[in-house]
Amino acid sequence: MVAIAGPASAQTWPSRPVKLIVPTGAGAATDVMARFVADGVSRTLGQPMFVENIPGASGILAHEAAARAVPDGYTVLFTNSSGMAINLISFKQLPYDPTRDFAAVSLVCNIAPQMLSVNADLPVKTVSELIAYAKANPGKLSIAFDTTAGAAAFGAKLFNKRADLGLIEVPYRSAAQMTQDVASGVNQVMMTSIVAANGVVQAGKVRRLAITSEQRFPGLPDLPSLRETVPGVVIDGFFAIVAPAATPVDVIAQLNRHIDQYLGGAEIHARLLALGLDTAGGGTPESTAQTIRTEQERWRAVGKELNVEPQ
Repeated sequence: MVAIAGPASAQTWPSRPVKLIVPTGAGAATDVMARFVADGVSRTLGQPMFVENIPGASGILAHEAAARAVPDGYTVLFTNSSGMAINLISFKQLPYDPTRDFAAVSLVCNIAPQMLSVNADLPVKTVSELIAYAKANPGKLSIAFDTTAGAAAFGAKLFNKRADLGLIEVPYRSAAQMTQDVASGVNQVMMTSIVAANGVVQAGKVRRLAITSEQRFPGLPDLPSLRETVPGVVIDGFFAIVAPAATPVDVIAQLNRHIDQYLGGAEIHARLLALGLDTAGGGTPESTAQTIRTEQERWRAVGKELNVEPQ
């Protein structure tokens, strides 16, 4: 009976709602994006896909819960660069293995850059001007970043190192507090997601300088890529859906098709751009797994360059 349980479940899936675990609290950008996908997939799946938020510990709690879930296709995980790659270089031990414990389902977002911006009163309008100003005023500028967003922290440190700026690095555990402090001039420079800085940018208190993606961001085509001025500084995260290892292949294939279908629509594309993200579609489970492996190697190289000491 055990031998036929997997194939049988694949043939009848889904016969009940599917849970999508999200590694952040409700209302966070990751949660908002996950709910977009859950809503879109629910329309064609034949069963509801509902979100369960398990925040905390850099996403570790959510990933551990998903890794231990029954691999029957009724529990999947909305994961990201932090959970699949950055945590590998940030922590000595993890209660889950990003490669062994999960089966890739679909890529959701392959363009998730950070943004370099400055207090609007700082007399710089380009990355080159910021570099020149920082070197002319050693020790006087600070760069803030949100430590709960691993990509932002690594992006700030990599920029500081590659450009040899000597900026004072100021970590925060709240993006809201960080952006307000930069807007008021407590810190002068910050690295954050596009959406986190939108409010202070629109208020005219913070000026965008550059984006950290390989190419310019489709939603802000006039904003240069940071690598255009500082070669090699590319921080572009990803979001994906994975399932517990041993989830039936047929189930993964079905779910992948539903996700890819939704990601091909204009609705989600516009919604992602508003969040400072973009997608090239869901790809295949195989291409998603390859993306995760490639990102793991890229982040290991960044960690090595920055001499990151796992905690």
